[in-house]
Amino acid sequence: MYKKRSLFITFEGIEGSGKSYQSRKLFNKIKKMKLPVIHTREPGGTKLAEFLRNLILKIKSDINIEEEILMLMAARSHHINNIIKPALDKGSLVISDRFADSTFVYQGHVNNFGIQKAKSLHKNILNNFLPHKTFLFNLSTSKIIARLKNRRSKNKYDKLERNFHDQVNRGYELISKNKRFIKIDASKSISSINKKIINTINLLI
Repeated sequence: MYKKRSLFITFEGIEGSGKSYQSRKLFNKIKKMKLPVIHTREPGGTKLAEFLRNLILKIKSDINIEEEILMLMAARSHHINNIIKPALDKGSLVISDRFADSTFVYQGHVNNFGIQKAKSLHKNILNNFLPHKTFLFNLSTSKIIARLKNRRSKNKYDKLERNFHDQVNRGYELISKNKRFIKIDASKSISSINKKIINTINLLI
């Protein structure tokens, strides 16, 4: 599927877990090593996908769950075909802040579309295209809520109640039972988390 030395890494986890910060920190580290690397995100990564992201994450939205998940699949298809695959074909390391696992959790589990239904869509529409490894950031609901209170820019998920965040944590627990996932204790210090990530990447490249 991938050229030698190319690597697709994703960062997953609940809102406020620090995954976005750490994904960018990894990108900067790899860039300093003079290795080919790109940093991207989901939903997003292309002009079309970013447009769909704005619709999906609007705080006031009349999009139903079926429409939302199909928009996510369309955005992801465009992202894969125009950003991720071309970079991997050139031997780059691709780092994505969220990918398909977020859909399995947020739309599949939390919003009751069904994890298996979401996985089937991903398999049928996107050929089950998945990353080599996924760093999954775990953090308790109480710590998540405390962190989100201080977040300036909020999307529709940041404003939801404790039960929502409990369900997100449960969703990630359900889908992360294979060797692709590397679990990160997001309550640890920034430096210790970064060290674990870098050590893992060094073994892979």
